[in-house]
Amino acid sequence: MEVCVIIHYLLITILGFIIGGISGLFGVGGGFLLVPLLTSVFSIPCNIAIGSSLCQMIGTSTASTLKHRTYGNVDYRLAMFILIGSISGAELGAQILMFLKNNTKALLINNCPISQMDFWVNLIYLFLLSLIGISMFVESRKAKKSLSLSPEEKSLSQKEKGVVKTVFSQKVQNIKIPPLVSLPTSEIESISIWNLILLGLFTGMISGLLGIGGAFIMNPVLIYLIGVPTSVAVGTSLFQTIFIASYGTLTHFFKGNIDFILVVNILSGSLIGSQVGAKIHHTLKGRDIRYYFSLVIFVAVAIVLIKFLLRINYL
Repeated sequence: MEVCVIIHYLLITILGFIIGGISGLFGVGGGFLLVPLLTSVFSIPCNIAIGSSLCQMIGTSTASTLKHRTYGNVDYRLAMFILIGSISGAELGAQILMFLKNNTKALLINNCPISQMDFWVNLIYLFLLSLIGISMFVESRKAKKSLSLSPEEKSLSQKEKGVVKTVFSQKVQNIKIPPLVSLPTSEIESISIWNLILLGLFTGMISGLLGIGGAFIMNPVLIYLIGVPTSVAVGTSLFQTIFIASYGTLTHFFKGNIDFILVVNILSGSLIGSQVGAKIHHTLKGRDIRYYFSLVIFVAVAIVLIKFLLRINYL
């Protein structure tokens, strides 16, 4: 029995190393992949996986941020305005999760009872991850092809630097509702503070509800909707994830959703993995980072989908 327990925690530590590597490489807390793996592979209750994921994310994101800071990839001013909305959003998401948890009326799918919490968390995961993964995969593939056709653009193109100018980002930057702020690190002359606060509110809510730092949504939003360079989006997302995860951890702690033994085991691997991931990130171009990130998202989609189909006896 003791051997099984040791192997169990060893595997969780290895999982932590992988999650840490993903965090440092892509600028995400890793919760979008960690939570479904903890629930499906290690049979950890959804609410405990969510609370513990947020708790370990504090250490992982801090370690990754410190590494990205040395490369100048953190826009502190951008992160500050996002955080104004994130804290309120995190509490809102946690309240929604507890509402679903306390709703004892189970759903019946294919003659299999499934709780409201499991159903809605899985559904939201699948929708958001699929949308972001497909969009990022298509865009990054186009960027790789367009650059390969024009050798001169390889040294001059904005996409090579990691900046993706889209119709959406130009429209968002053209919304001049005061007060406005300049973001030199993100190469943005002026943008409405309200756009950044609303972004923080949305990502914070997703964080509290799904047990993630919100960066897997924030990264593509910063890149495609705000027009932030890929590397800066990665470093900034990691920095603000520290604060979102901290608040999410606090609110889930009082709700009894954190297993600290689980957290320690994950962190023992993720702190090392985050440093490795950040070093690899520094060697890649923006379009390649976006492409590989989309592949990781597809893996997460597959895990959640297979888990859900097994839960309702479709597989």
